[in-house]
Amino acid sequence: MGSKDWKYELVILFDDEEGTALDQVIAFEDELIELLDGVAEVDGHDTGSGTAHISILTNAPKKLWERLEPMVEEKEELGARAAAYREVDDDDFSVIWPSDFEDEEFTLD
Repeated sequence: MGSKDWKYELVILFDDEEGTALDQVIAFEDELIELLDGVAEVDGHDTGSGTAHISILTNAPKKLWERLEPMVEEKEELGARAAAYREVDDDDFSVIWPSDFEDEEFTLD
């Protein structure tokens, strides 16, 4: 898990129904790597089942999201759908954005 023992994983989920989001997600991931140096650790990205996501390891997921939310909302072309976090050894996510998230549960299929 890198050089630090992180407690939480924050995941930002994007729409990728067309299967074309990968390049944009990687570009955004690169921005996050520079921005979060030392504060949190970008753990990677994945695509599939009509979605793409970026995983970030952190000890303060809500505080980190407060910092990232304006950036994510500004990048409308990415089609951000939700942000959620969980303890690194847990399976269940807690959605922190948007406040009206309507899917039954947040999963990374």
